[in-house]
Amino acid sequence: MKMIYVTCNVSVREPLLKMLELNDIKDYQVIEQVIAKSVKGDPRFDTAVWPGYNSAVLMQFSNDEQAIEIMKRIREFNEKAFNENELVTACSWTIDDYFYE
Repeated sequence: MKMIYVTCNVSVREPLLKMLELNDIKDYQVIEQVIAKSVKGDPRFDTAVWPGYNSAVLMQFSNDEQAIEIMKRIREFNEKAFNENELVTACSWTIDDYFYE
């Protein structure tokens, strides 16, 4: 079982969510406003000096192959980014338990 966490500029949140839906990912949570500083791109602290903010998406997978495929799709998504500010940061890890009883 896998957990994937992504963070992205709010400007690419909707295209990212559309990509998830097109890949039949139906189980995710969105944190709409996240202030962030990433390795690439400008800081987004939602201030006059550093305007804008990120959004975060968390996904849980009981199927590891589906998680691997989504990480591949996120990499492809990044290849089409207009600039470094539109890159999606993603990480995944193994989870011990996942249920929705």
